Amino acid sequence: MTEPDQVESGGGARRNKTRARTRFHRLMCVLKRAFEHTGPDRDVLLLIIKSVIAATVAWVIANNLLRAPTATFAPFAALLMVQATISQSLDQSIRYAGAMVFGVLLAGLVTPVMGAATLTFAVLILVALVLGRWRKLGQQGPQVGVTALFAYASFTQGGTSPSGFVQLGSIAGLVLMGCVIGVVTNLVIAPPMRYRSARLGVSALAHSLREMLTDVAQGLDQGIPDQDQAETWLHQANRFPHAVAQASAAVSRAVEVRRFNPRRLFLAYPASFEGYRTIINTLERATGQLRLAMRGLTFAVQENTALQPERERFLRSYGEVLAATAEAAGAIGEMHSTDAADQADRLGDATARARRAYSELAEQAKSTELDGPGPWAVYRGLQTDAHRLVEEFVEAQHQLARLIDSSTGDSSQDESRRTCTARSTDALRR
Repeated sequence: MTEPDQVESGGGARRNKTRARTRFHRLMCVLKRAFEHTGPDRDVLLLIIKSVIAATVAWVIANNLLRAPTATFAPFAALLMVQATISQSLDQSIRYAGAMVFGVLLAGLVTPVMGAATLTFAVLILVALVLGRWRKLGQQGPQVGVTALFAYASFTQGGTSPSGFVQLGSIAGLVLMGCVIGVVTNLVIAPPMRYRSARLGVSALAHSLREMLTDVAQGLDQGIPDQDQAETWLHQANRFPHAVAQASAAVSRAVEVRRFNPRRLFLAYPASFEGYRTIINTLERATGQLRLAMRGLTFAVQENTALQPERERFLRSYGEVLAATAEAAGAIGEMHSTDAADQADRLGDATARARRAYSELAEQAKSTELDGPGPWAVYRGLQTDAHRLVEEFVEAQHQLARLIDSSTGDSSQDESRRTCTARSTDALRR
């Protein structure tokens, strides 16, 4: 091996080690966030843990205790049933059980009549797929075909003798048992109380946004990020629509889900949820702007220009805008659960700092043209995204201030701080 080849090989090994360390560090950060506070990372971790427990329990019962020849049906059904909410688990269990019954009955009717043949198999699948389109089965419609396939295999192995029907009954029982285990696992192990999530879901969403804005701001302060880092930020930003949808659904479904959660018997919650809408809508639009900014950043780091110092200065100023916006995200996420008046002041201070930071960024952009002759004005696009992101929180600050003022009315200045806080919080909850 020549000396240049050795140098190139050594450089590649070092790059691989650096990538491995970076990915390990990111994994540790994800686990740290999951253990430290609520949010998408913790939701994923809890879902994985509950899925493992439900599937393992179902397998032990079906295989070790019952010695069922088709024991895998039980953990398969249990995994499908471990969903994000209790009500969704109940709903999906009923639909899945219905799909399973259709599949078993279909195989039990078609196979004995037509016999085990290729034509029988084709007819069985055709009818199963048609039945699976029934809207009442929802997302579980395809399970009609899946269950019919396994039931057909049971018939062809056991013939049309009573043993074949016994096998079909065993499959049905195992699926039902798996559904029950999946739902019970959700009820017993950290059941997601969606009213509480209506309160904490907003905090978790705002906290995740603040954390990412801070992370990006710190990264930009260190200079121009590499392509891998920019794509990682874009990937993280693309996860926000799911988090926003969950926070919004938490408010919409809170009353319904409380009926199925046993913890509601021991915890007291107010009845109104609509006050969170303003905050959720703001965070939804803000995360949308952040996704656009992160996509633009992936193009910005690809730019090959001689204006390296100017680009670094622009991105540092861009990071200062994001850092100030991160403070606004933190303040808006706490307004529903603490002294709303104090948090409104904090939000106002943060938005004022964000506006000043953006003004400095805009002045800096006027002095130097960073975009090349190509058709895409990457840096102007980044500047526009930053402006819109800041203005989302400015508008939210105005709306929330009006909401608080409408609640407090013409209260006298000597009214106790505790009363002001209660009225402000009630206003946000209406």
